[in-house]
Amino acid sequence: MPASAPTGVLREGYDIGGFYDEAFEHDAQGRLVPRTHYGELIAQISAMEGADLRRAAELANRSFLHRGVTFTVYSEGEQGAERILPFDPIPRILPADEWAVVEAGLCQRIKALNRFVHDVYHGQEILRDGIVPRRLVVLARHFRREVVGIDVPDDQYVHVVGSDLIRGDDGRWLVLEDNLRTPSGVSYVLANRQIMTRTLPDWFAELGVRSVDSYAGQLLDNLVGLSPRRAVPGAASGPGVVVLTPGIYNSAYFEHAFLAQQMGVELVEGRDLFVLENRVYMRTTSGRRQVDVIYRRIDDEYLDPLAFRSDSMLGVA
Repeated sequence: MPASAPTGVLREGYDIGGFYDEAFEHDAQGRLVPRTHYGELIAQISAMEGADLRRAAELANRSFLHRGVTFTVYSEGEQGAERILPFDPIPRILPADEWAVVEAGLCQRIKALNRFVHDVYHGQEILRDGIVPRRLVVLARHFRREVVGIDVPDDQYVHVVGSDLIRGDDGRWLVLEDNLRTPSGVSYVLANRQIMTRTLPDWFAELGVRSVDSYAGQLLDNLVGLSPRRAVPGAASGPGVVVLTPGIYNSAYFEHAFLAQQMGVELVEGRDLFVLENRVYMRTTSGRRQVDVIYRRIDDEYLDPLAFRSDSMLGVA
């Protein structure tokens, strides 16, 4: 596509003000041209009829609905309303070298967050040295005094993280917040990619998009690696892994079911589990089965009615 020909894609008077434009930039002559990594996509969009793009979006939305790719929106005083995942057929493209910087920064950040959580529940040196005011931590709603001094496998508190990123007007990536408790949303990424490769397959063939298909396998490997039974030679069966969900009325239930299905593990509710002699078991039609690792999608306060909220019907005791 000629450098000066994005006008078939853009509306007259296109102007995003002071925000960063992901797809276009001004060249040395002041003309609006596609960024290098968007050139092929813009060319393909320009060659399409508007009706074709709308049809692809409609097909994707129908596919989301038929597959149950939904989330629940709750309003005060009203029952939850189920919605399909909002779908935009125009993707955001990140070049590999740019993503490498983001990835390295997030890995560094997550290590720091994990060490912070470990310190808060053990030596509390960061509080004692005044780097973080003590009151901000000990008075925080989600600080759990019951966990102080408890060791976790490999000192690893943070296993799945949801970091919200935005791009500043200067093009730099910034972190809005980090969800270390029960982050959700990855299933929508995976489902979006699956459906998009079916509705707009030519785009993926031309752009060399990195696959996300390995996510469920990597997650399962990480969960299995937390079990002491992973190192037992000749064991009759591997570690038992389950996904613990609050149930079908949870806003992210689709994700819980999707991840359990993709990993090939059981999706359970609190009533499916029980504790006997400090071990967790799952009730099955063929008897009890030991559970070694629980990927819980329940907030902390509902996990254990003996330690936290006594009125919880979602956890295990």
